[in-house]
Amino acid sequence: MNDRVSTTREALLAELLGDVRVALDRMDELHADLNAVDASARQTATALTQATCEYRAQVDDLVAKLRVEMAAVILKTTEHAAKTLVSQQTQTLQQAANQAFKQALTAELVRRTRMDWFRLTAIGAAVGAVVATAVPLLVRTIWT
Repeated sequence: MNDRVSTTREALLAELLGDVRVALDRMDELHADLNAVDASARQTATALTQATCEYRAQVDDLVAKLRVEMAAVILKTTEHAAKTLVSQQTQTLQQAANQAFKQALTAELVRRTRMDWFRLTAIGAAVGAVVATAVPLLVRTIWT
């Protein structure tokens, strides 16, 4: 029986060694797969990093272009607003100047008209006085 036990042990050991060998082979395969996955992950990370850099450069370029375009739009809008405001102020000042000129002209015309009426009245009174004085003298001269 001793031979049997030893044969059985040897058989079990041989099977165990075979199983360990299979396990080690699988571990080697897994290790190779992990190495491949690790290499693939590194390549993916490198590709993602490069793509991110390219994307960032494109975004930075677009942002710079957008800033230039927005500055141009803001400048045009500001210029338009300033021109409109200046135009409105010019119209308002012209209207105020016209109104002031009309008021000043009207006041001057009224003043001059009053002065003219006073002068004409004075001249009329003087002529009336002269006529009133001259007519009786003339009538006396003619009748006498």
